[in-house]
Amino acid sequence: MVTATPMQEFRTPVLMVIFNRPDTTRQVFEAIRKVKPPRLYIAADGPRPHVPSDLAKCEETRKIADEVDWECEVKTLFRDTNLNCGVAPSSAFTWFFEHEEEGIILEDDCLPSQSFFWFCQELLERYRDDARVMHIGGNNFLHGWQHDHDYSYYFSRSGYIWGWATWRRSWELFDFDISLYQKLKNKGYFDGFFLNSLERFYRLRKFDLTVARRGTVDWWDYQWDFARFIHSGLAVVPQKNLVRNLGFGMDATHTTNGRSKSADMEALEITMPLKHPPFVVRDIVSDRKYFKNLIKDIVRSKIKV
Repeated sequence: MVTATPMQEFRTPVLMVIFNRPDTTRQVFEAIRKVKPPRLYIAADGPRPHVPSDLAKCEETRKIADEVDWECEVKTLFRDTNLNCGVAPSSAFTWFFEHEEEGIILEDDCLPSQSFFWFCQELLERYRDDARVMHIGGNNFLHGWQHDHDYSYYFSRSGYIWGWATWRRSWELFDFDISLYQKLKNKGYFDGFFLNSLERFYRLRKFDLTVARRGTVDWWDYQWDFARFIHSGLAVVPQKNLVRNLGFGMDATHTTNGRSKSADMEALEITMPLKHPPFVVRDIVSDRKYFKNLIKDIVRSKIKV
C-alpha cells in the first residue's frame, strides 16, 4: 500500500541517462517530473554509426530536456559520437559527480515508484558520512520473501543498478579497467570471499571478461561491483522492489530475455516513515537467497553466465 509522501522538500539532484528510446524515456521523465528535483542532469550517448535509425531516435529522445516545466536547473551532456553502453553511462556518472556530492541515477528504461525518490533522499542523507555504505539501490529481487520484517531495507554485498543513488565519495573509487583485479586474484584475496564456489566462479568470470575485453568493454556494472568488493562497501536493498525495468526485449543490449523473473517486475511503494536498522551489517541470509534465485533464473532463462 502506498505511503504518504513525506511532508518535506525534494532537494536531491537526479541524473537521467538516455539514448534512443523516446517512449520509455518519457515514462521515466514523467516520474521525475512529479517530484520536481531542483537540478536535473540529462546525459545521452551519440547515435551508432552502423544503425541509421539511431540519428532520428536519439534526436527525438533528447527533446525531453525541453519539457522541464518546474523550477529546475537543467544540465545536459549530449554526445555526438557513440561511446557504447559501458563508457557512456560511467562517464556520465563521473560528469554528474563532478557537479554534485550525491544524487539519484535513472536510465531511460528504469521506471521508479514515487517512494523510490524519497527512499533515496533519506538514505543519502542518513549514510552520507558512513563510508561502509557505498550504494543505495531501488531493486529487490526476492519476490516478496523477507529475512527480517522489522526494517525497511537491508545491507547487501550486491548493488542493483536499475535505479540507484550514491555519493561522490563512493564513485571516486570506481575504476573502469579494474586495474587491481589480476593482482588481487593472483594473491588469493578472493579466496573465501564469496558465498560459495559457484558465486566465486560467477563473479570472477565477469571480472575476467572485463579484463580480457579491455578497450571494447560495453558494461560498467561489473566494475562497480568490483569497486564495492575491494573497499568492503555495502549496498542498501529496499524490502520492496521500487523500480520496474521497461527495457527487456530483443532490441535491448543486455536485458534481452523477457522470460527472466526480473522482467517487468512491478514498481511498488515503500511504507513511510522508513524503519532504519540500528546497525550496518550485511544480511548474508538475504544475499544467499538472492544468489540462489539468480542462478535459478539464469538456468530457467538459458542466459549465459
